[in-house]
Amino acid sequence: MSTRTWTVLDLVKTTAEYFAGRQLQSPRLAAEWLLAHVLACKRVDLYLRTEQVVDDRVLETYRGMVRSYAAGVPLQYVVGDTEFMGCTLRCDPRALIPRPETEILVDAVAKRLRATVGPVRVLELGTGSGAIAVALAKLLPQSAVWSTEVSPDAATLARENARRNGVEQRVHIAAMDRFAALAPELEGAMACIVSNPPYITTAEMETLPSVVREHEPALALHGGADGLDFYRHLCDGALHFLAPGGTLAVEIGAAQGDAVRALFDAAGLHDVTLLRDYAGLDRIVLGTR
Repeated sequence: MSTRTWTVLDLVKTTAEYFAGRQLQSPRLAAEWLLAHVLACKRVDLYLRTEQVVDDRVLETYRGMVRSYAAGVPLQYVVGDTEFMGCTLRCDPRALIPRPETEILVDAVAKRLRATVGPVRVLELGTGSGAIAVALAKLLPQSAVWSTEVSPDAATLARENARRNGVEQRVHIAAMDRFAALAPELEGAMACIVSNPPYITTAEMETLPSVVREHEPALALHGGADGLDFYRHLCDGALHFLAPGGTLAVEIGAAQGDAVRALFDAAGLHDVTLLRDYAGLDRIVLGTR
C-alpha cells in the first residue's frame, strides 16, 4: 500500500495530467476546482497553500470526485454548485447547468427594468435551476418574479436556490406546463416575460457532446424538430401576460436569430432586437409589446 504524502501542488499537477491524458476539457482548471471544493477554499487560495499536505480523509473525497469527472459527469454536477451572475447555485441533474451565455439574457433584462419606478413584475417560463429568476431578484430589489417549470424536481431545485440566495420571498416558483395555471390577475401585469427555453433541434440532440447528452435533462434541451416549439408557444399564448410596453426576452440557438425574430414580428412585437454572445453568435432576442 502506498504511503506517499500528497501536497496541494502534487495533486493539482498529477490530476491535471490525468485529465489531459483522457482529453477532458480544461484539465488544470478542473483539477483546481475539485480540490478547492474539497478543501473549502477559493481556487486562488491553492497557490498560497501549494506545500500543504492533504490528509487522507480529504484525499479520499477528492479521488472520488476525480473518478466521477473522469467518467464523464459534468464538473458542476460533481462539485454540486456553480456561480451565475454573482449567485451561488446548487447544481445537479434535476436541471440544466447554467451557461455563461444566459448571463447576457439576464443582463439585458436587468438593464431594461432597472430604471423602472416602483414594483416590477417578471414572468419566467421554464426556470430550471432558478438561475435567471434568482439573479434578476438579486439585481432588481424592487422586482417580484413568477417562474414556472414543467419538471417538479427542477422546481424544487429552483426553490432551494431562491432560499440559498435569500430571495425566496420575491421568487414564486410553480410546477406547471409553461403558463397553464397562472392566476388570471397576472394577465397584463408583467413588465417582462423571460425564458431560456429548450431550443436544440431533434437532429442536433444526436450530436450533442456525451457530457451533455448523457447527463443533462433532455426536457430542458429538446425544442422540437426545428428547435422552435417553445418560442411558438411564447408568441401564441404568453403575450397577454405582458403589460403594454413590456418586454419579451429569450435566449436562442446560434442559427435561430432570423426565425425567432420573424416569430416576434408576426406576434406584433416591435423594436425587435438581436444580441450576440461572447463568440459573436446570435444569442438573445428582445421585443416590446
